[in-house]
Amino acid sequence: MFARAAARGLFSYRSRVVTKFREVVELDAGPRLSISSGPHVIEIAPKAGGRITRFATEGERGWHEWLAPVTVSSWPCDTWPKGGSYPLVPFSNRVRDARFPAPDGAIVELATFPGMAHALHGFGQFAAWSVELQEADCVVLRYLHGEGEHGWPWAFEAVQLIEANADGARLSMRVANRSSRPMPVGLGFHPYFGAQEAELHTTTHWRHEAEIAIEPTVERPVYRHVREMEGYTRYLSGWDGCAKLHYADGRTLELHADGALNHVVVHCPAGAAYLCVEPVSHVSDGFNLAARGLAGTGVAVIEPGSEIQVSLVMAAGANPARRDGGAA
Repeated sequence: MFARAAARGLFSYRSRVVTKFREVVELDAGPRLSISSGPHVIEIAPKAGGRITRFATEGERGWHEWLAPVTVSSWPCDTWPKGGSYPLVPFSNRVRDARFPAPDGAIVELATFPGMAHALHGFGQFAAWSVELQEADCVVLRYLHGEGEHGWPWAFEAVQLIEANADGARLSMRVANRSSRPMPVGLGFHPYFGAQEAELHTTTHWRHEAEIAIEPTVERPVYRHVREMEGYTRYLSGWDGCAKLHYADGRTLELHADGALNHVVVHCPAGAAYLCVEPVSHVSDGFNLAARGLAGTGVAVIEPGSEIQVSLVMAAGANPARRDGGAA
């Protein structure tokens, strides 16, 4: 096992933990697919992490960008542009020290990029996805992960369905366990919104250190999350799956996530260039927290041949009326 892992990359020793480094490859976002429904347009870069690079609506005053658009045509996979929306699979956010106990107790050691202490955001956004179907208003993308690849001991298949519809956009994803052992799993979506604030109901705020969740707190979660220059990250659970985003020009975008996505990360970077509202199925470092016996982490374990599915609707609000009575 050690020899096979060594063949995949370099090793460094940090706090007696062996860290496997992943190769940094260039992702090609040049070939993009475009789908639409009415005034709504979605652009997708399958080879650059299966990500949405643009979601916009055309109105009487031109285009409104719901997501911070991705305009670059390529990037090193470990330094992605902060825009669009990408899939989180088979886990979201961070895995402390890139290691965690598997359901059978064996220690899993994940490969990370050079200089990255923790495994981050799964594997989907760092890979090329194949295009299984493209129609005028929808695209189906597939990602196959081999057993042991990047240190993940399980083989799995992830499929995204990205749809443009009369309301705006609908994102669906399913993950199937293609290995012979039970697989822990988490998934979600990581959009970068141009909104000024978001309103959402949650029940639990998790304490974190350096964006690694530690434990749930008794602190009551806030309802309004506003872009602030100082920046913040909030790990929240008990989410009802609904959120309303407000933009500077008065437009609104509503999010509706299915039942499996009952966690949400709200992230505002220092400098407030965007606002992330990330619907996810588990808390940051959920694999390790669940192994410690903490309840409410949201981590799922799926049997061989079984799967988990989630979806997210992004519904564009009507254009607000201008003060002169015209459409905005």
